[in-house]
Amino acid sequence: MSTSLTIKDSTVKATTPEGQTASMSVADLVEKVSGRRPEFRGAILPDGIKAVLHRGPIEIWIHQTPPQKFLFRWISAQSEVKYGKGAEYRDVSLALPYLITFAVFVPGMNGTLTLSQNNECFFSNQPLNWEDELCYPALLNCSKFRNPDGSPLSWICSQYLPRKFEAEPDTGKKMRMAFAELLHCLLDTGFNYSSEHHEGSSWFSESTNIDPRIATVEAWEKASDTDPEFYREIPWLSTGLNAGQIADRIFDLHHARAPRFDSARALARLVFNHAIRTSKQTASSPVQPELPGPFNPFTDSSL
Repeated sequence: MSTSLTIKDSTVKATTPEGQTASMSVADLVEKVSGRRPEFRGAILPDGIKAVLHRGPIEIWIHQTPPQKFLFRWISAQSEVKYGKGAEYRDVSLALPYLITFAVFVPGMNGTLTLSQNNECFFSNQPLNWEDELCYPALLNCSKFRNPDGSPLSWICSQYLPRKFEAEPDTGKKMRMAFAELLHCLLDTGFNYSSEHHEGSSWFSESTNIDPRIATVEAWEKASDTDPEFYREIPWLSTGLNAGQIADRIFDLHHARAPRFDSARALARLVFNHAIRTSKQTASSPVQPELPGPFNPFTDSSL
């Protein structure tokens, strides 16, 4: 006996060779095969989101913050502690180009999307498009890893990002809350030398030799006061990649791939995964056992 799918009225039923069954609505099946996410359908995206991309279970929001002067909490030159508890900060006003943020959402414990730990940001002197290469952000707390292979290009340090949004049952609202928390973490919580200590370097430290006007934060402040649009003249360090290529790299880091629905077995796996995730959201225990036998719906994590 082979894997089979039957449709009756508005329900799809999958049956394995071992006799295991699971079902879902035709509407939900069409949503999943088409790549649309029913839990986020109709939700309003935050201002500044320029693109939403997804591959398999991973979704990326690409956000653009326009050029402006930011008031940052920057570690003081007199601070003996370079990061963490006891570090001393001062306010600095810095003019930045376009700030492009990649917020990466992955399946959480209950199968709905939540903010990952691998979010990135970049600079650009041009509005976001699919052709121009993005540049590394000359900011502390945007990490350059010692070994870039298998790591984000420009990781937003978010180790201590509060995750109260995880308790929000509405997926769309949870994602908006998470994104707001990410921007707050990036822009408002204090720039220090954590990246230099933990990951190897920050893109601020890597960029200090490209132009005297950003060689120090004091020089950057002065240049910002003299000409708030001086950033247009700075040869920011290029990633060599455009926004689409960076998104592809992020998907690859998460081993995300678009699912192929070219057989009854593939569609049945989708039906079983849907049933299991639905049961996880309603069961008292957050962990459900895998189904026994040679047919294992967990063999394709992209479904």
